[in-house]
Amino acid sequence: MRLQPIVTACVLAGITLLLYAFHLDAAPLTPEEAAFNTHGQSIRAGWTPVYFRVRDDQWLQPAAVYANALAQRAGGGEASGRFASAVLGSLNVALVFLIAHLITGRWWIASIGAILLMLTPAHWSFAQLGTDAIFPAPLILWWLWHLLRFFRGDSLQSMSAAAAFLGLSIYSHPAAPLTAAFLWLLTLVAARRRNLQRLAVATLVFGAAWLPAAFWFYRHPDTYADTFGRWVIFAAHIRSPLDLLTAFFNPTTLGNRLSMYWGFWNPSWLFFGSAAPLLLAAAPLIAAGVYRCVRHVQRELPALVLGGALIVPLAGASFGVPRYLAAAAAVLPLLALLCAIGVEQLVAVVVRPAPLQDDEGAMSTESWNADDIAPRA
Repeated sequence: MRLQPIVTACVLAGITLLLYAFHLDAAPLTPEEAAFNTHGQSIRAGWTPVYFRVRDDQWLQPAAVYANALAQRAGGGEASGRFASAVLGSLNVALVFLIAHLITGRWWIASIGAILLMLTPAHWSFAQLGTDAIFPAPLILWWLWHLLRFFRGDSLQSMSAAAAFLGLSIYSHPAAPLTAAFLWLLTLVAARRRNLQRLAVATLVFGAAWLPAAFWFYRHPDTYADTFGRWVIFAAHIRSPLDLLTAFFNPTTLGNRLSMYWGFWNPSWLFFGSAAPLLLAAAPLIAAGVYRCVRHVQRELPALVLGGALIVPLAGASFGVPRYLAAAAAVLPLLALLCAIGVEQLVAVVVRPAPLQDDEGAMSTESWNADDIAPRA
């Protein structure tokens, strides 16, 4: 990969961090932020569990707590959690630029996608919040980055790295384990024509990431009911998988979840109003990006970018909270990528397409030809 995209990504990340970190301690901490701070301090005192009990049936995933503890050790004080989120928010912007550049081959289109994410109200808000809302996003973006590299070269290293980052994401947020499982199924479907041995190895890597959680529940079985028992699969459903299928396909439950899922994508909430989580300017670009994914490019790109954007909010629909963006914040970078693809579609309408490959290591969406998707031994 050439140095210029990396330098540009670093510059964008630096600008984002300056914006997001400005006056982080201006507002008082919320109770949720205070809980992460408290447990971050407990790590500094020597207690290092995998899951952290807040009260009654409320537990925290470890990623944000450990990041909070690290920021406290660096002198972050009460704003430690917020600073950790701001760093991850700036990393999201850099990764969106790199992925969009890999897809489109144009640095200015990639910059538009990254800047749109930088200015997205919901992303800005979560990046200044000392909770775990933004923590799954960079791990999912790393999964997507390595997966795109795998589809280009069939590298076992790239596929294993994608599996590792997606596996690690299960410790970032209560909605993340289900999201990671759905995204890995998407990965297997999209890569089904590739080398099966490499897919098997990567699946083992993905499965290995769940072992710390399994060991924790083996040592502390009483914690399962209020953690994975609420976030992933009820303990009773593990004992009786048929009950799981019955509960999942229950018309009332399924209807409620579909209603929540549709409510999440309601354009009147997403784009309009003073508290809209997305920029209004992003709406036509997302629509153009979806059109390009469906009509103009080969199968991996829509399966990964568009499919990922549709899958990430699925887990949050099971939490029973309307407009659950805090449980699906990882969708924001994927929507920014769709915006970048939408810009490419508009350019293709106005001018003749550029050469298939602009920069070393860059893939235009038009370059995903039959050779790219052919199965390899």
